[in-house]
Amino acid sequence: MTTTALVVSKEIKATGLMNYEPYEFILNEENTHFKFQSVGKRGVFDKAIAFTLIGDNIYNLALLDFDPIAQNYTDQNVTDNGDMPEVLATVMAIIQDYLNQHPERKVYLVGNSRSRTRLYQIAISKVIDQMSDIAVLGYYNSGWIQFEPNMLFESFLIIKIILD
Repeated sequence: MTTTALVVSKEIKATGLMNYEPYEFILNEENTHFKFQSVGKRGVFDKAIAFTLIGDNIYNLALLDFDPIAQNYTDQNVTDNGDMPEVLATVMAIIQDYLNQHPERKVYLVGNSRSRTRLYQIAISKVIDQMSDIAVLGYYNSGWIQFEPNMLFESFLIIKIILD
């Protein structure tokens, strides 16, 4: 996999979660895998975000940690590195970058646990007003509705608003 270095732009930094800076990340040529490092109280951990096609122009976002024993990325590890705001800011920056590169795609986001899904919801709530070119839907009671910060959603669909 060929990677390209990317310096996070000021535009993306401006959407930082609660004034936290997203980590710098690198991406592959297909813009389907983004890698970054979590730096915190327990050390440095390699993380990745992978986008996988799951439906008609809908791509699942997976937040992954590198497992040095298994030598692969997994969504089952909990690093508890004390830098969750920076990690969530990075997730949101990567979503924005991904949709800027592929405005026709939609990003499906759900955690591997209720608490992780809730963290995603908190991250979306913190930045949604700053991301005027992105719409967020939440899955609630068997249907998609406009995102509302105080509702508990099962998953999210993030869409780039294309203005002509």
